[in-house]
Amino acid sequence: MFTRPDPDPDPEPVDATLDLELGFTLPHRDVREAVEWAATMGFDHVEVLLDGPHARSRAEAWQAPLADALDDTGLGLVVHLPFALDLGSPFGPVRDGAVRECRACLNLAADLDASKAVFHPSSDAWDLGWTDAERRGFVVDGTRRVIRAARERGMAPVPENVIHGPFVAPEIDDLFEALGEDDAAEDLGTTFDTAHAVLGDPSVDLETHAAANADRIDHLHLSDTRGSGDEHLPAGMGELDFAGLFTSLDGWSGTATLEVGTRDLETIALGKRHVDRLLGREPR
Repeated sequence: MFTRPDPDPDPEPVDATLDLELGFTLPHRDVREAVEWAATMGFDHVEVLLDGPHARSRAEAWQAPLADALDDTGLGLVVHLPFALDLGSPFGPVRDGAVRECRACLNLAADLDASKAVFHPSSDAWDLGWTDAERRGFVVDGTRRVIRAARERGMAPVPENVIHGPFVAPEIDDLFEALGEDDAAEDLGTTFDTAHAVLGDPSVDLETHAAANADRIDHLHLSDTRGSGDEHLPAGMGELDFAGLFTSLDGWSGTATLEVGTRDLETIALGKRHVDRLLGREPR
């Protein structure tokens, strides 16, 4: 699972070319300050989790400042729909409510001109009360409706591999198969979360998996871990092999977010410097 036990402070650039647009998860602080800092650091976008401080119900406090900052800096926007919503609930009214909230979040995201919407195709259904097939069916129903809602609002839906549930990284093909050949599955891209992948299935090798699924990966969550949990460390501060990941994605084009669990901008910058060095770009 973990192939680089000692973080390398000065990694050699990989022998690969990627058209990778890099962003980070907007921390819980003044949004204008964070976006302006992102622009000075050479980031391409920010990703906003529509939960907690940036929940839709609190948008009055942050939506206008974010819109103004994005307009002033020219940075792009990716949104992450609330992961606590149970899109795979076995109870229809609960699942319907989760989809309704996702649609409302997507309306807000469309007003902010977001390009992509990340969400978790997962279920909190009791594993002893519902079969795997039933749980997958619930998740697919909610997922299909969110995909269509995002597209109706001009955004690319990018479901993310999760740690627990029916669609961990090695089973992403099952999601596409379950969606069938309808309009939801057509040209669907995914979010590949590096930490989720290895924590969800210890047998996953980032390099091998990414190479096999590069044509389906539209967005990356670059999140490092030391193996004890979903730590959301900056790339290079844990034990994941990002050099191998980027090498396997030679020729790939898409967006990537440093999903770092901190409010400290300098800690986020550590991850950017690591990625820039690996890609042969001048760190700031």
